[in-house]
Amino acid sequence: MKYTLLLILLVYNFYTKAQIKQAADFGFRHFRLSYDKDTVDILLQSKKGDELKTKPVFLFCQGSLPIPLIITSQYGVVPSFPFDTNMLCENYHLAIIGKPGIPLITDISNLQEDLTYLDESTHRPPLIYLRNDHLGYYVNRNLAVIDFLCNQKFVSTSSLIVSGHSQGARIALEMALASKKITHLIYASGNPCGQIMSMIARARQQEDRYDTTTYVDNDFRLYEAIVADSSRNDTSLGENFKSIYSFSASSIQSFSRIQIPTFICYGSLDIISPFNDYLRAELIRQRKKNFTFRTYVGLNHNYMGLLDDGTNNYDDYNWDLVAQDWLNWLNNNR
Repeated sequence: MKYTLLLILLVYNFYTKAQIKQAADFGFRHFRLSYDKDTVDILLQSKKGDELKTKPVFLFCQGSLPIPLIITSQYGVVPSFPFDTNMLCENYHLAIIGKPGIPLITDISNLQEDLTYLDESTHRPPLIYLRNDHLGYYVNRNLAVIDFLCNQKFVSTSSLIVSGHSQGARIALEMALASKKITHLIYASGNPCGQIMSMIARARQQEDRYDTTTYVDNDFRLYEAIVADSSRNDTSLGENFKSIYSFSASSIQSFSRIQIPTFICYGSLDIISPFNDYLRAELIRQRKKNFTFRTYVGLNHNYMGLLDDGTNNYDDYNWDLVAQDWLNWLNNNR
């Protein structure tokens, strides 16, 4: 009897392990890098059959929030990249890096409505995430990742493309300022005037003629508190002060130091649109010739159109168009 029970347990254990999905099951190569006492998850997607073919790396820096890279559901897998990766994989090994302390693979049933991952006991993001969710960490960690990737035999160092969306755009910019290995920069839906100005611009949209300053004044008071205690990262006051502080400094003047080809794109209906228009005017004044601007008229922060009530029109999804524009630009700026 005891041998029968042991056999059942062994079979069950084998069956359970066989059901655990790995990154390879979703078409990725998974690398792990130790950095600053943390384990960094790196996913690499290549054209099937070209995994060992020498190609440059195209690194995509995703935006804010503690969202896993691979999200499963009963309907399939939520794409790790917001765009069709096939077009870029023709010429590049496509890379993306996980958020600190966030599981690599998670079922959607374990996430919040906005796909964020929270600790079950605290109902907040994991402490590792809170500790490291700031600009300096992401920039230095990502630079360590590109050093690691550039040492792989299948990676060509003839060019290195770094792109980023939203908060990831700021990370990509700072990486380009710090590393001579980066040859092309794509800055998508970033706010060159900083996160606090995005918060204020959003608050302005909530105002009406009878209460013209309450929301904005609250944001300014919050920012005063953040500046006074800029190292706080425990979210006990509802916000990660250290994160907001690090992403709120203006980067307008930093763009003048960028010498490599740079593609800047944003939707005209995005609240950050006026700040990028200002950046464009400033770079024209400086007679900078290495910048290409692309405005997507009628699209929002995530390159979607809007319905009459102002909500997202998910049927008007244009990320593939944006990625195609990136590829066309790269082909013209080799």
